[in-house]
Amino acid sequence: MKRKVFFGSMMFETAKKDNGALGITTGVENPAPLIVLFLLLTAVLALIQIAFRGLKQRREELLKEISGS
Repeated sequence: MKRKVFFGSMMFETAKKDNGALGITTGVENPAPLIVLFLLLTAVLALIQIAFRGLKQRREELLKEISGS
């Protein structure tokens, strides 16, 4: 039985052997969805880091304003 997952990018195949054991084969058939996922996650994490730095800087500015008054 052959199954493709994650938009056809990964393949899992099982085959019953003569001795009753189950053989499993895995592989990557189409790397495009994996590359898109990697780029998307990289962009999201970069945006989160930029937002965090901006919020941290704004916090420091507010603390300076409070202590300076």
